[in-house]
Amino acid sequence: MGAFRDSELMARGLLHERSMAGDRPGRIHLLYVSSHGLMEPAGRAQVVALAHSQRREIEVSAVSFETRKDLADERRWIALEAELRGREISWAPLVRHRSPPMAAAAWNLLRGTWASGTIARRQQVNVVHARGYSAGLIGLVVKAATGARLVFEMRGFWPEEGVEMGRFQPRSLLYRAAKRLERRLLASADHVVVLTESAKAILREREAEFRLSSPGVREAPITVVHCAVDLERFHPRPRDLEIARRHGLESSLVIGNIGAFNKRYLALEMFRFAFHVKAHRPDLRFVYLTGENPDVVRRIARDAGLEDRDVLIVHAEAEDVPRWLSLFRLGVFFLRPSYAAKASGLAKLGEFLAAGVPVVANTGVGDVDRVITSERGGLVLSGLTDRDLSSFARKALPLLEGDAVPDEVRRVCGTIASEHFALSDAARRYRTIYDSLASLPHSGEEAPIAAGVG
Repeated sequence: MGAFRDSELMARGLLHERSMAGDRPGRIHLLYVSSHGLMEPAGRAQVVALAHSQRREIEVSAVSFETRKDLADERRWIALEAELRGREISWAPLVRHRSPPMAAAAWNLLRGTWASGTIARRQQVNVVHARGYSAGLIGLVVKAATGARLVFEMRGFWPEEGVEMGRFQPRSLLYRAAKRLERRLLASADHVVVLTESAKAILREREAEFRLSSPGVREAPITVVHCAVDLERFHPRPRDLEIARRHGLESSLVIGNIGAFNKRYLALEMFRFAFHVKAHRPDLRFVYLTGENPDVVRRIARDAGLEDRDVLIVHAEAEDVPRWLSLFRLGVFFLRPSYAAKASGLAKLGEFLAAGVPVVANTGVGDVDRVITSERGGLVLSGLTDRDLSSFARKALPLLEGDAVPDEVRRVCGTIASEHFALSDAARRYRTIYDSLASLPHSGEEAPIAAGVG
């Protein structure tokens, strides 16, 4: 990773820890452990939400696993470190090793546990917030060693996602190990955070079934915190003419998607929907902002009937995404409806809406059905046959009239984003969780259920 070595990165983060002199009872010392990077868009939004949750009685230290590519970008790395330091968040970034897979995962866990344990002891941490399953395993160790309270943020049903992505085989040893870890985390966590109301409902059903066979088991506190969007960055803005000219989009009707392109997405259906819209609007261009292989994306677009000139694949930097969204008239994405999909938070949903862009998505995914309740905010497809896609393409045409997203549609989209994805709301929910945990009794006393949370 160039000039930075893993040990140096971690040391710099530890050096920025604050002194505990003058500590007061009831003060919250929070250790935030993320399985992924704070330099990634979702990770940065998360830590900004944490920063918004701060006040004088809370101190935050963060441990994250960053990609070599991100850490090699010295300008971005230094800028984020300075921003976090300005928000009084100390940061210990670690390189996320990827291969060989099993050895790399074990090595990441060892390094993460050592760094987290060091910080927990020095900072007298009393709350650990673990984002993701591997971070949750680190959190379990820290909790056992220090007595700190554990917040487990699931970020989705990872074992089932692994099956959908081809990482696990159903009923394989790895899948069973992942499910066992999940059960341990849910049983040991003092509070559970999920991304969707659908995921919360599933966990409550699990608990109800378990209590039938095990009377006396308490109901675990669960809070839904949707993927937070920085509304200062994502908001309606005039078309970015510089980007439009550079990519030949001045006179195009732009619809598209941002982010991942993998087996969980129904890419063929997504492009087929675009094909049917193009039958009515020949000026359509489908823009996909993704870092995935453009050739793979184009091949599926061709299979759906689109020509290469109809599709533009761009690897956009995170800071440029709001500028790109100023060109979009529709955000379009379909995920395979499944058990795992019900827990998917879909940050892109909030980003589209915050930018004033209506969304076309399918039912049975996360909380899409609950969020898109007005046709001015977009369309939720109940079926994905070609006949359904053709019908909804016609239904979407009123959203595509004129030279820009209609003001009333932008207003509705902005209202939905503020209600469901605002950083201030996420910060308030985190803050309530931390306050409830910091006040719980220790020394083996039975902890009550957190009041007013969930």
